[in-house]
Amino acid sequence: MCQYCGCQEIKTIGLLMAEHVEIQNYCGQTRRCVESEDIAGAIDQVRALARVMQIHNAVEERALYLSMTRFEEFEPQAGILYEEHDELDEIIAATLALADQGRPEQIDWRPVLCAFDVLYEHIIREDNGLFPAAAVVLDAADWERCERVREQAERSEQPSASGSG
Repeated sequence: MCQYCGCQEIKTIGLLMAEHVEIQNYCGQTRRCVESEDIAGAIDQVRALARVMQIHNAVEERALYLSMTRFEEFEPQAGILYEEHDELDEIIAATLALADQGRPEQIDWRPVLCAFDVLYEHIIREDNGLFPAAAVVLDAADWERCERVREQAERSEQPSASGSG
C-alpha cells in the first residue's frame, strides 16, 4: 500500500486499499495451500477471497471506475480494470463451481495462480495510479456514491434468515 500522497485518508480509498491487503493475503494463502497440496484449504481461501471481492468490486465497478470514466484520460484504464475483474471473477466462479460439485480434484490451479499474478499488478496500478488520481479529480458526490454502493453491497452480503448466503 502506498503512503506517499495521503489518498488513503479518503474513506473509500482507505477501505479499498485495506481490502487490497486482505485480497493479497488470501491469494498468498491460496498459493501456499496449493503448493502444499492442501486443496480444501485452498478452496477455503478462494471462498474467502470471493466474499471480499464481491463488495470490493461493487464499489470499484459501480462507483469509482464509473466516476473516473467521466474523464477521457481515465476511460482506457478503467476499461482494463473492469476486464481484469471479469476475468478473475470467471476463474474464481469456475474454481468454486467444481468445488461445490464435489470435484475439487478437477480444479486446474495454474489459471487461478496466474490470475493472482495479474491481480497483484492490478492492485499496484490502482494503489499507485488510479486512487491518487481519483483523490484529485473526484468530488463529494462521487465519494458519496462510493459509500452508498458499499452499504448496498454489504447489506446484500448479509446472511439470510435461513442461514445460507
